[in-house]
Amino acid sequence: MSPTLPDLPTASGYMAIHGRKMHYLDDGQGKVILFVHGIPEWSMLYAPILSQLSSGYRCIVPDHLGFGFSDRDDKLPLTPLAHAQRLVCLIKELDLSDIHLVVHDLGGSIGLRAAVEVPERVSSVTLTNTFCWDLRGTSAARGLSLMDGRIGRWLYLDKGFSVKVMAANAFADRNMYHKYQDTFLQVHQTPADRYANYILMMEMLRSGKFYNETLQKFHKLHLPGQIVWGMRDKFFSAKEYLTRWQKEMPGYKVKELRTSGHFPQLEATVEYAKAIADFIVTRQ
Repeated sequence: MSPTLPDLPTASGYMAIHGRKMHYLDDGQGKVILFVHGIPEWSMLYAPILSQLSSGYRCIVPDHLGFGFSDRDDKLPLTPLAHAQRLVCLIKELDLSDIHLVVHDLGGSIGLRAAVEVPERVSSVTLTNTFCWDLRGTSAARGLSLMDGRIGRWLYLDKGFSVKVMAANAFADRNMYHKYQDTFLQVHQTPADRYANYILMMEMLRSGKFYNETLQKFHKLHLPGQIVWGMRDKFFSAKEYLTRWQKEMPGYKVKELRTSGHFPQLEATVEYAKAIADFIVTRQ
């Protein structure tokens, strides 16, 4: 089940998907911008950028099942494919169309797979500090393999390593983490709260075939898009990940956010929002 909830913003909503409650933010009117989060993220970490964009756009941010205010259930599949299938359910249930998709972190493959499944509903995309290819043999895989064991599981689930250490180090300016620390920790209080995060992280090692297949299918859509990148990201480095995206999507222009680390929606909110809005305007 989901954690005990505080009073939610009026923009919050719930939807029953596969017998579980899925929480989402839905704020503003106009063209739909659908944000797809990764780890250790959830919808409320997008509130600052929604405040920049919701005056002109309908901004939607779902919490994947197991995250944020959505239900927890360790018996549910928590793979990127399962999350993508539930995202498709939300898109259809809300009858969203002409979507500008914004994907971040491990939300990349989830969002892009949803686009592949309902291409008639997605018109364009922004890629931000994410990936969608097999990571085996990379430096990331070597680091992740250390978490794939008893000690790593203990650090991640019992000690909150991802939220308290990795997220903090992902910011270009540690003071920015302290500003949002309570929001990160709000829904990561217990091992049960952190379980879906842990599973999705380990899927970075286990879902290589899914990532490659998703990217191959996404290429065939020929969707217009852009890349907006936090250039001081220590985990999804520009040298490795942005360079790969530029090879994969040579027609996508790149907007570099030079003061931002891994979380542009928090670290470069105004600049990030402007990059999204400017791109949408050029497509109209």
